[in-house]
Amino acid sequence: MRTIKQILDTTDVMMGDIKVGQPLPASKVRQISPFILLHHLGPINIKSGENPMDIGPHPHRGFAPVTFVFEGQVAHNDSLGNKQVVSRGGVQWMSAGKGIVHAESVGEDLINHGGPYEIIQLWVNLPKKLKMSEPSYQPFEAAEIPYYQDISKKVKLNVICGEFEGLRGPVKHPTEIDAFTIYMETGGTLNLATNPNWNAVLYQLGGDTKVSNGKLVDRQLAYFNFDGADITLTANQPGRFLFVSALPFNEPLAQYGPFVMNRPEELQQAISDYQSGKMGTL
Repeated sequence: MRTIKQILDTTDVMMGDIKVGQPLPASKVRQISPFILLHHLGPINIKSGENPMDIGPHPHRGFAPVTFVFEGQVAHNDSLGNKQVVSRGGVQWMSAGKGIVHAESVGEDLINHGGPYEIIQLWVNLPKKLKMSEPSYQPFEAAEIPYYQDISKKVKLNVICGEFEGLRGPVKHPTEIDAFTIYMETGGTLNLATNPNWNAVLYQLGGDTKVSNGKLVDRQLAYFNFDGADITLTANQPGRFLFVSALPFNEPLAQYGPFVMNRPEELQQAISDYQSGKMGTL
């Protein structure tokens, strides 16, 4: 069994005018390399005419901001010319590389008609050698994502990136990473056979679950020791999870807002490049 190293509670923070839950970074945990930020927005019910996530054009450099859509829709527009709406169960995986400008919003259909809304945005750091790579954007709807389901074990797992039980996710990331969304019914069980040399992070959106040597409840994040491979889950209530795992890399971290680099002077260059239009315009 791979044991829990620490459980992080979620704190509500303001991202502009938007309130989001943030378990990572925490006061004593700056990163769980390569994972540097997790924001959880929702669950909320949007009324017709509302738009709780209207984020205008802004830049990114040096990492991959990834959005998992658990409920509702996310509309995306970027300086590469991509314009996409991703709906419930889908994912948008953007690797900012040397720089991209994008805008995010609730999908027009959801604004017009209202409905449930819940997303997670995860920031995945890029190693130094890839920070100035070409940016890319990969959107996938739920129907494009393979899934593992065991009715007897009351579990469904969507394979977004990496591999599980012979299923390979559609996302192509420049470094190896597993990314799964998991749904469990009461009494459900699951065994995750992880790479024991990779960092492993499990975030529970909602539920009450026995996890290896501990327990998770609503809006808690667990990360694990390097003392085994198998992470076991047993659901005391219906549960929803994001699981990610990847090889950590030991490099300096310098961050300023939407820029994640290795050295402070690289942040200054990122700001200059954005202001001069080198990351594109939107």
